[in-house]
Amino acid sequence: MNKGQTPAYLLLEDGSLFTGYSMGKQGTSIGEVVFNTCTASYTSLLSDPTYYGQIVAQTYPLVGNRGVSAENRPSDIMANGYIVREWCDVTDDGELSLDAYLRKQGIVGLCGIDMRRLTRALRDKGYVKGAITDDLSDKEGLLRRIRAYTISGAVHAITTRAPQHVPLANASYRVCVLDYGFPRDILRGLTAQGCELDILPADSTAEQLLALSPDGIFLSDGPADPDDDPALVREISAIIKLGIPVFAVGLGHQMLALANGMEIEKMQKGHRGSNQPVFCTHTGRFMVTEQNHGYAVRRESVRSDTAEILLYNLNDKSVEGLLYRWFSGLSVQFTPSADPDSSTAWVFPRFAEMMEEARK
Repeated sequence: MNKGQTPAYLLLEDGSLFTGYSMGKQGTSIGEVVFNTCTASYTSLLSDPTYYGQIVAQTYPLVGNRGVSAENRPSDIMANGYIVREWCDVTDDGELSLDAYLRKQGIVGLCGIDMRRLTRALRDKGYVKGAITDDLSDKEGLLRRIRAYTISGAVHAITTRAPQHVPLANASYRVCVLDYGFPRDILRGLTAQGCELDILPADSTAEQLLALSPDGIFLSDGPADPDDDPALVREISAIIKLGIPVFAVGLGHQMLALANGMEIEKMQKGHRGSNQPVFCTHTGRFMVTEQNHGYAVRRESVRSDTAEILLYNLNDKSVEGLLYRWFSGLSVQFTPSADPDSSTAWVFPRFAEMMEEARK
């Protein structure tokens, strides 16, 4: 049940208006509005760095029936705002409600809107900018601010500031992780393959990576447009030439494609949620994948002598994975799960095989 009765609104760049109630911090927040169909923990969703600069609408009808405990303090919220149909105000002793959690972290939220109408609008229009606000006194001025909004410098804003080493007893491999802004849970998939890790800032050079003598290099996921920072793409071109196996996910997958002369296109309808169907051309198997992106590698730009399209999306046939021909490289668009029972977990042992093959 939502106790808050302060009116608040979601205003989209085309003038569409959704009326609801304020949740979390009161005020105005602008961002790219996206929806997510996951039933995952809202703390995990909001702290995901790939949502940097975005307002997230979660389609699950009731959110927050599990509160946030002080002992299990979550990471800082990366999203610009949060929208739900209804939030639960009943929590166990010592836990923060969703409303209190957002207020504590200074995040503007909105509840009580027609979520089906919003989801259809976002699905049909693709990328949409908007604002959550409790003040429409200058609607035209707010619309100008919304339309002028861009996400810039996202990777450099959230990458690690200093190298971090993740040790592992009896490690089989050493992997350098370039941090473009990614959820740390994916690292479990690498450590499960016997990898000790060096997490490095996004602008680390090929020489700095080589000095660590890694067996493999992981290009992480991250937020925003892969064309935003050509300097990072140029450095990936130099990294490829080291002759060390490369595994890339999400934004890393897109920038690796750019470094190999491919093109990136803005999708008419981005992939958001945990049920995107992907097909593997090698095995003939289907996978159910978790994704959050609005850009993709343009299929027509993939040269057969450079890479093979290993995976594609069954809904729109977009490129979901590439296997490179001229160097040891594998990349996927989705977020592979570290759970060994997941249909996507195979990518981690495949990367380990690439590193073992390189040793021989």
